Amino acid sequence: MPAFASPELIGAAQRGGHGAIEALVRAVWPGCYRVAFCVLGEAALAEDAAQEACIALYRGITSLREPSSFNAWLYRIVVREASRGRRRRARPAVIVEAAAGFEPPVMDLDIQRALALLSPALREVTVLYYFEDLASREIAAVLGVPDGTVRFRLMMARRKLRHILASYGEACTFDNAEVSDYAI
Repeated sequence: MPAFASPELIGAAQRGGHGAIEALVRAVWPGCYRVAFCVLGEAALAEDAAQEACIALYRGITSLREPSSFNAWLYRIVVREASRGRRRRARPAVIVEAAAGFEPPVMDLDIQRALALLSPALREVTVLYYFEDLASREIAAVLGVPDGTVRFRLMMARRKLRHILASYGEACTFDNAEVSDYAI
C-alpha cells in the first residue's frame, strides 16, 4: 500500500502540533486528489472531495488511535468524500481534465473514459486495486465490504473493461508477458 506520509510526520501531527498537522495535510494532498479524481473522473469534484478529506484529516488526526492504520483510515475518508461528491452531482461525469498545458496521452484518456462507464462500486475497487496498489483485503477494509465482494467486483470490472476497451481496437499491444498477466 503506498504511504500517504511518513510515520514521523503522522506521529507529530497526532501529538497535535499545528504546524505538523498542516505539513501532513500538504503531504497527503496529492494522493487524496489522485484517488478522488480516479473515482470521480472530474477535476472540480475531485478537488472538492480531496479538500473535504483533508478537512476531516485535520479535525480527526489527534483522535486516530493506531498510527499504523493511517493509510486505510485516510483512504476510507477520501472514498467516502468522493462518493458524497458523486451523489451531489446531477450530471454524468466529464472525463477529460482540462489542465493548463497538460495533454494526457490518448491511452490515458481511453482508460479514463472506460473507468467512467463503470458503476461507482466497480470503479472504486478498480482504482484502489490497480492505481493505488491495495490488496483486496485492504480495499475491503477501506470500503467496509467483505473481501469476497471486492474480488467479485474486480472480476466484473475486468469483464466490463475488456468489453469497453475492445472497441478501441488493437492500437496498443504489450510485449511484456508480466504486463499481460494483469491486463484487463
